[in-house]
Amino acid sequence: MSLARTLGMRVLEETAEKTRVALTVTPGGLNMHGTAHGGLLFSLADEAFALISNLEVQAVAVETHLSFFRPARVGDELVAVATPERVGRTLATYRVEVRRGEAGEVLALFLGTVARRERDH
Repeated sequence: MSLARTLGMRVLEETAEKTRVALTVTPGGLNMHGTAHGGLLFSLADEAFALISNLEVQAVAVETHLSFFRPARVGDELVAVATPERVGRTLATYRVEVRRGEAGEVLALFLGTVARRERDH
């Protein structure tokens, strides 16, 4: 079983232009302050990043960064929306906004770069 499945993530959309992954914050996903653990938000953003970056080629992360803006709480539906910033032959950078709901406020911003190569056949 994958971490994404264990955490209850659901893929809502998966295209090269936009990938959306959702999860609902549960009591098991909280930190010591009673808000969603940063690792939970990172895992959600990272899953959307992994999916979008591996759609057309084989890709592995070389750098990521996550900025936290607002807390999430139990029951919040979080949606990570991944879009390409720049896609080159060997490197690609993606932006992932973690939002409260489909069109809600941005809680965190993830930027990630992958190394790309053609799939082994």
